[in-house]
Amino acid sequence: ALMGAAGAAAPDRWPAQLHRDGMEDLIGGPYTDAEAARFLAQATFGPTDADLTRLRQLRYSAWLTEQYNAAPSSQMSYYNWVANTLQEGTGTTTIREAWFLGALGGPDPQNNLLIHSDQLRQRVAFALSEILVVSDQNSLLAQFPNGLAYYYDLLSNNAFGNYRTLLEQVTLSPAMGVYLNMMGNRRADLSQNIHPDENYAREINQLFSIGLVKLNLDGTPQLSGGQPIPTYNQAVITNFAHVFTGWKWSDCSAANFTSCGPDYTTGINFQTPMAAFAAYHDNGTDPVNDIANKQLLSYPGAVNGGVLANGGTPQSDLAFALDNIFNHPNLGPFLGKQLIQRLVTSNPSPAYV
Repeated sequence: ALMGAAGAAAPDRWPAQLHRDGMEDLIGGPYTDAEAARFLAQATFGPTDADLTRLRQLRYSAWLTEQYNAAPSSQMSYYNWVANTLQEGTGTTTIREAWFLGALGGPDPQNNLLIHSDQLRQRVAFALSEILVVSDQNSLLAQFPNGLAYYYDLLSNNAFGNYRTLLEQVTLSPAMGVYLNMMGNRRADLSQNIHPDENYAREINQLFSIGLVKLNLDGTPQLSGGQPIPTYNQAVITNFAHVFTGWKWSDCSAANFTSCGPDYTTGINFQTPMAAFAAYHDNGTDPVNDIANKQLLSYPGAVNGGVLANGGTPQSDLAFALDNIFNHPNLGPFLGKQLIQRLVTSNPSPAYV
């Protein structure tokens, strides 16, 4: 439906010989090598002669179906092969090798009969990695490249899936937990001047989902009195920070919540989602330290007006918060524009968004 609507509109960029009507015929195209090359430059990491031939043979629709069904390339698989089978030293260069294997395609060094061909998945995963950012510039993550490989595989495996699912897996990944300080975030203890860290609460809203100002469906800002309308205020971020409490390494116990850390021997707890610890989660029931009935994002249709009621578990409160973010009307245009910029054109028109 989106492609049909785009095809009926004026071309997004003009003049452009490679574009017929703003959107090529999904079933019949591409009609020329130039059109095929333009499409593959956006849907892959660059066309080869074989790619051009394959696309011209299958046409767009069948090529996309083939890509959706192609086996995902896995950075963890490559990392484990280097570490365990070759018994070679591993580091951040190992996951860069794994990334190039997915980006370039071709035979797998573990098994030459396995051909990496999931170019579209890898291109979308790369786009997602520029939105849902973690980095080996973090000193702890730099020591655990397996954690970065595990994280990138989350992006790859969910490249064609539902963003709500991806958002939860990213939120509970140890790499993101370390990078944006949700790992070990605990409920307030005012007697010790302990307050939940707000880093992840701010970034999941500002960078990963809805942005700073309310948007129209075409990505342009909504205005009031000529000024953009904020999507949230500081109180909302503080409330989200209190929701994102009580999560730690999966192999920790409640007794050592504040002291347990990464497994420096195997790094295996970087490859398992964080676990919930109710004693360290603000569920609104402590009259001194908790925030009761937390107001999260408020928008038309928000469940309970965006208010998180008291008494939930870490899991149920997290689910409410992520649903609250995911169903915000900004999420579609905010993320849609970013994906257009990374996959198609850096300056999309409002009509395109």
